[in-house]
Amino acid sequence: MIIRILFSVLAASLLAACCSSGTTVVLIPDAGGKVGQVEVTTKAGSTVLSKANESTEAEKADQAPSQAVQLSGEKVNDMFAATLAKEPMAPEHFRFYFATGRADLLVEANAELAKAKTAIDVRKSCDLSVIGHSDRVGDNSTNKGISLQRADSVAKALTTLGVAGNCMDIRYYGENDPAIPTADNVDEPRNRRVEVEIR
Repeated sequence: MIIRILFSVLAASLLAACCSSGTTVVLIPDAGGKVGQVEVTTKAGSTVLSKANESTEAEKADQAPSQAVQLSGEKVNDMFAATLAKEPMAPEHFRFYFATGRADLLVEANAELAKAKTAIDVRKSCDLSVIGHSDRVGDNSTNKGISLQRADSVAKALTTLGVAGNCMDIRYYGENDPAIPTADNVDEPRNRRVEVEIR
């Protein structure tokens, strides 16, 4: 879970709570809407933030932070518009599926490749992971090999579309990271996949 903490005034980290001008901390949800938890501590006490847009102020190092208050979305946007405007886009994920024991792309992969290429172009990204997987049919050594071949197939297809090879981190896990956990030798199509994450 990603926790994003926004600081106002001159603060660059929680240590800035010792500054005479003080620090405001606001906890905002991640791109998926989930909220973690953060504790803001000074020499005199601490305040825990655990709800979306909860905020506390630490004016001096020898004073406890203020009680948590929940800010409206509009207030958060007003306070941190410049910071929020610079926030990177959340990663995008694409999946490509394969026939049993095969590493060649299926016809339906073309539409997903086009979407992935568009996402790369919009972001001007040179930071992608291409990760191959297999189901649990056969031994793991063979499955690692096929998962690498699948990752290579997707990477080559992206290269053909104009994505630079040095922008791709190619990995493979064989049967070790299933999307759907199964017993050994179970044919599970959703595990025969390549996942592409674009950051």
